[in-house]
Amino acid sequence: MRITRSMMVNNSIYLTSKQAEILADAQTITSTGRQINKPSDDPAAAGRLLSDRTTLSRYGQYESNISQAMTWIEASETTLDSASTFLQEAKDIMSSLSSGNTDTSEDYAEELETIYAQVLSLANSRYGSGYMYGGGSNTQTAPFSNTVSVSSGAAQDILFDMAEEASTLIIDVTDNTGNVVRGMTISGGTAGTNSIVWNGLDNNGNPLPDGQYDFSVSAIDEDGNVVAVFPSYRGSEEAKTVITGENSSSVLNNNGKKIFSEALSSLHQSITAIENGEDQDVFSTITEALQTVIGGITTERTAQACINSQLETRQNRLDALTVNLNSRIYETETGSKEEAAIKLQAQENAYEEAIAAAKTILNLPTLSDYL
Repeated sequence: MRITRSMMVNNSIYLTSKQAEILADAQTITSTGRQINKPSDDPAAAGRLLSDRTTLSRYGQYESNISQAMTWIEASETTLDSASTFLQEAKDIMSSLSSGNTDTSEDYAEELETIYAQVLSLANSRYGSGYMYGGGSNTQTAPFSNTVSVSSGAAQDILFDMAEEASTLIIDVTDNTGNVVRGMTISGGTAGTNSIVWNGLDNNGNPLPDGQYDFSVSAIDEDGNVVAVFPSYRGSEEAKTVITGENSSSVLNNNGKKIFSEALSSLHQSITAIENGEDQDVFSTITEALQTVIGGITTERTAQACINSQLETRQNRLDALTVNLNSRIYETETGSKEEAAIKLQAQENAYEEAIAAAKTILNLPTLSDYL
């Protein structure tokens, strides 16, 4: 095959351009301090870097999960500590009444009403954009509320809990201005959760507008005594699961029913016991019930402290793994600065030699005439 001058020019330009690319890569390595700037620099090392960065990203997600879980535990500890304090105050009141000190029972009843409202508020505590004790991932529904909604003319059932059986229930549904829009008197109610069907009509038989309505329930037994009524738990009874590592997770108890239902029941029974003028034996029984509730909250706080300790251990381990992984990534990427400098010098020499060789072969004044 005959080699023409055009072929010689094209081959020289191609080879010189390739040498320029190699020199540019060497300059990039030296200027950035990284041995690998694209996969073709070292395919095997680039694969390791991709794998390590993927692992590093997972570690970051685990650490974020752990941090959020620890913050949740801290917020829950504050909530439960406050609830325990209020319940202890209620227990002290009932203990005083069980000792025969009933001179200030009306004042006690008012104080218990305030305590009940405070504990109910704590049970409905919000965390971030949701409710803390909604259970599992159910954070958008208030765990304990006396509300009922009407949608497209259809009303939800009215849900509430009672401490014992009642013979008569009086239910008032109110709008957002506090006006009673529907009143109902119902015969009979059972201890535990009650569900009352409501047709969504007002007292005049007219459909109420869609929206959220409050309701209140008064219950009386066959002897005319007031029965304790409190909100039903509307959340999930599952726990909140947090992924903290490969095949590793922690469980946070945000089941509001387990934590607060008995507390609300005992507090409301305390109030109704005073209203009904119960004897010392009843007050003593409620005192014991409140002590059991306080003990349950203490157990929950202890369990949370143990989980928090475990999370701290996992967080420290992830910190150490992250440091080691970052070190390995750095070593893989950077390599030796001295070697990079030597390679750059070698490539600069090779490029200059390529230019000189092309000039000699083609007998050109300057190669730039053809580049």
